[in-house]
Amino acid sequence: MKNIIYRLYLYYIRKRICYITNVQDIINILNNISFFYKNIDGNNLINVITDCLNLYPLSELEMQKLSIIQQYYEYSNGIENFSSFLLWISHIQSVIENFNNTNYNKLLLK
Repeated sequence: MKNIIYRLYLYYIRKRICYITNVQDIINILNNISFFYKNIDGNNLINVITDCLNLYPLSELEMQKLSIIQQYYEYSNGIENFSSFLLWISHIQSVIENFNNTNYNKLLLK
């Protein structure tokens, strides 16, 4: 039961990521995660977002949108930089994990 609730929550986060238009939307998503997971640290925050993006990958357009937001706030030293970088690095980690799983499965089939 807990696994089903977790997957539904990840689906909810994914839908919110789908509708990101600015950095404030990213901050709101991270605030939502920290609301449900009290005293969450950055590592666990990245794990939740990576789990979400592993189950429900981003489209190319969404990747481009996140990349533009991350590049725009890259050299600022505020919450905007932290939140956009956190989402971007979570996306990169999910791509790496999906790539490794795909290559591992191809090796097993040979």
